[in-house]
Amino acid sequence: MPTLYDTIFVQEPLRQDPFAVTHNPSDTSTLIDVYKKSSKYFIERDRRRAVERLQYELGKLYMREREWEKGLKVLEPLWRASSWRREGWWELLALLVEAVRECAQRLENKEVLLEVEWEMMRNVGEVLPVQIVITSNAQDFTAPLTLSQVLISFDGGLKDVCIAHEPGSEPRLSQDDMQVYDVALGTADPLTDSSLSIKAKSSESTRRVCDLLFHPGKRKVISFQMIPRGSGIVRVTSITSKVQTKSWNFDFIVSKAEFLRQDDFLVRSGEGIHRKPAGSNGSNETRIHPKPPKLRIKLPALRKEYLTDETATLDVEIANEEDGNAEVHLEARFLGQAEAVPIWSWNTESIPSSSSEDSVPDSQTTTPTIRLGRIEKARSRKVQGTFTARSLPAEAVLEIKALYHLVSEPDTPLSKAAIHDIIFDRPFEANFDFEPRVDPEPWPSYFSVNDDEERGEEDASTFGLRQLWCCTARLASFATEPLLVEHVELEATSIADGAACSVTRHPRPQTLAVAPNSSQQLDFQITVQKFDLDDRRSTTVSFHLRIRWRREQSDSAPAATTTIQCPNLTVPFGEPRVLASIGAPPTRKALPEALSTEPDEESDHIIPMTYTIENPSTHVLSFAVSMDTSDDFAFSGPKTTSVTLVPMGRETVRYRILPMKRGAWITPGFRVLDTGFQQVLRVWGTEGMRSDKGGAAVWVDADE
Repeated sequence: MPTLYDTIFVQEPLRQDPFAVTHNPSDTSTLIDVYKKSSKYFIERDRRRAVERLQYELGKLYMREREWEKGLKVLEPLWRASSWRREGWWELLALLVEAVRECAQRLENKEVLLEVEWEMMRNVGEVLPVQIVITSNAQDFTAPLTLSQVLISFDGGLKDVCIAHEPGSEPRLSQDDMQVYDVALGTADPLTDSSLSIKAKSSESTRRVCDLLFHPGKRKVISFQMIPRGSGIVRVTSITSKVQTKSWNFDFIVSKAEFLRQDDFLVRSGEGIHRKPAGSNGSNETRIHPKPPKLRIKLPALRKEYLTDETATLDVEIANEEDGNAEVHLEARFLGQAEAVPIWSWNTESIPSSSSEDSVPDSQTTTPTIRLGRIEKARSRKVQGTFTARSLPAEAVLEIKALYHLVSEPDTPLSKAAIHDIIFDRPFEANFDFEPRVDPEPWPSYFSVNDDEERGEEDASTFGLRQLWCCTARLASFATEPLLVEHVELEATSIADGAACSVTRHPRPQTLAVAPNSSQQLDFQITVQKFDLDDRRSTTVSFHLRIRWRREQSDSAPAATTTIQCPNLTVPFGEPRVLASIGAPPTRKALPEALSTEPDEESDHIIPMTYTIENPSTHVLSFAVSMDTSDDFAFSGPKTTSVTLVPMGRETVRYRILPMKRGAWITPGFRVLDTGFQQVLRVWGTEGMRSDKGGAAVWVDADE
């Protein structure tokens, strides 16, 4: 019969919390549907930024599921028309570009891959061409002018450039009144280089040399290359031309943007020099994008779901796809609620000794960091990390970040992060039932002498009343793979003063195999005994179930221990009770003669029933006992009788039940009335029986 929900006041769980489906890693279709419906909702309301965010998350979800074609189908249109590019959200755009690049690379889509690589060309650490054009507007009759140096100042991730005069430098190309120079990179030494100005000496700068002798009407095009060290907008803030003579010095500073701007680049070609448009912002500024990392972080054995309390080891593979060797550090951490996320630690033994002598975790940072050392171009290296999941189910994000730089570019820091959503679920759920049992040992006599010396020191500590209970734990596994249970123990965590508790487990195989979506039943016998015979107070005992287990396919992994809290057991020591059992009582040693007729021969269809009436109080109690007739069974035994029990006394009443139907539960109508208090006592079922409101029911097998 299907489950029905009353949705008048509370919606169905899925509609009330649609994102709860993320707890099931194998079912992403509902989450994909949520993303699509949300996108449609925001499109109708012209919420462009929300739509782009949802499209990006949807594409990343497809990538996590390794559906690269669907991911590219979602991410490529977003990349081509994204507002993040127009609005300057470069960090988000870099993540989007990297995602499109990965999809295109997986699908070997050369067209998209080429376009993405082209956009990623102007980045930190890559060569940036720079050109300055200086024209002499002097009159024809004037003498040539020699500039001692030209200082170019930048705002952004470029060092200032000083071009010093060096007579006799030959141009690469001459055309009409124009000379083109290509000057090489050189680092200026401000302590020894006398050609630098005071400003150049006081700041980081690079030095070039060129022939700075200008004849009237002549133009010099000076081209050189620079390497940006930071992302963002880089612009020319000023150009200072210096003339130094023996008698006077002259500085001509151009700082206004309209004078610094040039609409065209002058580039060489086979036919000479031609002009190339500089772009909408002119040639005095450009944007440097963060350099896209080409280091790949792979987790080949990552599971989508982990279980609470388990210790897992992950292989982390770092592949160097950069153009040169790289020095790499690794960081790893879990993000989420602090009390629920595990702690990551690196296994330093998994790092080859040749990588680095100091490849140890960095204790000075809160994030576990390890140095991998140098990874050569087109090579990879593996390292292992370990974490132990907390006891609470949770969702967390595993972030593994590689901090590195190329050996050829030590001043350009790069980073690459791999982010994975991980779900931590409970390996087991358990239901608990407590049922009383008949104590086969005799109760202490109310009329005997209370002499501790006769009982000895060991028995003197617990001489009060004792009750036996059975705790049945039904252990269910909701894991996606089989689990091996090595040991199960029910522990009493707390008990009220004045009593002792011991727990023993019924015999079971050493190891239990629990398949997904299956359950196992475990029985534990609980003995609760009072210290004092006169103590009749109820006692409450708290328990928890400790389970030591491991995954069936991970024999080398350490066993995990999961603790499940159990309901409290309240043991009433001052109230009379009735216990029903199948067959004869456990022992006749301490029980009076049964009030029934003993059968000479037992039939296969007859069920012997024994009802034990207990009086743990300090009063004499009288009970009216009866058995109701029923169409479900016939019985042999007293129809009605009375039982009088002295304090701390017990008595049994026996019946033979002949069922009238098979393959069903039947409930004999055994009724016990306390004549003094006019209360009907509840009949508790023991082993092999079921307790309900009508009493203790027994199962009748079907005919073979």
